[in-house]
Amino acid sequence: MAFSVKKWFMLQMWRVQQMSAILSLVMLAITDALLVYDMVSWRSGIFETPYTGATVILLGIALVIWGASIIWDLKLKMWREQTTVLIERNPYAKEKMSSKEVVLYGLTWLPVLDTLGKNDPEAKASADALRKWIEHVTADDPILRNDIKDVVSLTGRDFLSTLDKLK
Repeated sequence: MAFSVKKWFMLQMWRVQQMSAILSLVMLAITDALLVYDMVSWRSGIFETPYTGATVILLGIALVIWGASIIWDLKLKMWREQTTVLIERNPYAKEKMSSKEVVLYGLTWLPVLDTLGKNDPEAKASADALRKWIEHVTADDPILRNDIKDVVSLTGRDFLSTLDKLK
C-alpha cells in the first residue's frame, strides 16, 4: 500500500477512538461504582470493605452495560442503520468503489456483460458504463490503484493489464 500521511493519521485516530470508547465505559463504571458505594449506608457482608463492595457494584454496572449492548446489537440491530448513515453522510463516497468491488466487477461482471453485449445492445451499454465507472475510479485515486494491486495479488490473475486496456 502507498504511504499517505493523511491515511496514517486517520488510522491512528480510528485506533484511539476504538480504545477510547472502551476506556470511557470502564472509567464511567468505576466512577459510578465508587459513588454508589459511598451512598450505601448499610455496609455489612460483602459491602463491608470498599474493595469488595465497589467491585460488586462495578460488576453489576458491567452486566447492565453488557445486557444493553446485546439488546442493542441483536434485537434493535442499530449497527445496520449506523452503517447506512455513515455512507449517506459522506457525499464524497457515493460514487467511490472499494478495491474489492473494482476487482470483483472487473473479473466477473465485465466479461459477462461483454459476452452478452455481442448480441444485446443494452448489455453492451451496461458494460461500457461499468467500464467507464471503473476507469474513472481507478484514475481518480492512486491509493485505490495500489490497493487493487494488493487484492489482485491474491487472485493470481493479471487484472491490472485489463485495467490499463480500459483507458
